[in-house]
Amino acid sequence: MRVRELLDDAERTRKNGDVKEFLNFVKESMVSSFKACLSKLGVSADYDNTLKLYLTTPYMYRPSVGEPELEEFEFRYGLITSNEVGAIDVDERFLDASLELAERIYFWAESLTKKL
Repeated sequence: MRVRELLDDAERTRKNGDVKEFLNFVKESMVSSFKACLSKLGVSADYDNTLKLYLTTPYMYRPSVGEPELEEFEFRYGLITSNEVGAIDVDERFLDASLELAERIYFWAESLTKKL
């Protein structure tokens, strides 16, 4: 699964100080993880929104992350990566939580795709 590479790229990018690119890698990893699982389940998923992908995932297969976590990620991701400079202050805790969330989704996807 190329998601591990995206997470590694995210970590390298964060060390270089590029927050927007870091968040883009994090989001792409989550989207790829969800889409891989949904494809295995035969569920069509044409979204790039992590919350929508989570809600599209059949309940019994959903990862152990919550809607509020994904909703907050999408909201802050949109503000931080928007073209408006200074739309939101970047909080290191948010960046840590985003990477942790992406890793949890990655491990869920790895486990689920092996079972299916």
